[in-house]
Amino acid sequence: MEELISEIRRLIQPLFDEEYFHLVDIVIHGTPGNQVLKIYADTETGITLEELTRLTREINDILDVHDVIPGRYRMEVSSPGVNRFLQYTWEFRKNLGRELRVIYQPGEEEREEVRGILKSVTEDEIVIQQKKQEINIPRSTILKARVQLKW
Repeated sequence: MEELISEIRRLIQPLFDEEYFHLVDIVIHGTPGNQVLKIYADTETGITLEELTRLTREINDILDVHDVIPGRYRMEVSSPGVNRFLQYTWEFRKNLGRELRVIYQPGEEEREEVRGILKSVTEDEIVIQQKKQEINIPRSTILKARVQLKW
């Protein structure tokens, strides 16, 4: 399955690079001949339905030409959604000024949880503002980081 995902990524990544989209993830569920291929895409400002529709057509054309998925399958191209954990630097930057819940591991045994406003992001760390305190969290220690939406 990982080989198939790698091959799909290799084939469609140039489309994402050319269009300035981010290929967030590729997931395949089901059994051969009855699979669901899920491709998650985003941009630094948020992806539109029109962009997802265009991506779906173009990805479908690429996969049809190369016939990499044996048998029948259904493809879904969508944004990663609000419940997805943040991973990439661009995802953190996209959410500057928003409230995050971050679980991180500063030491071997300990785990910490912080909620606060994302103030800054670099490749190496994020800064969370909690009332009057800023907390610097090395990116390498982050286990989970998710935007906290206000309902």
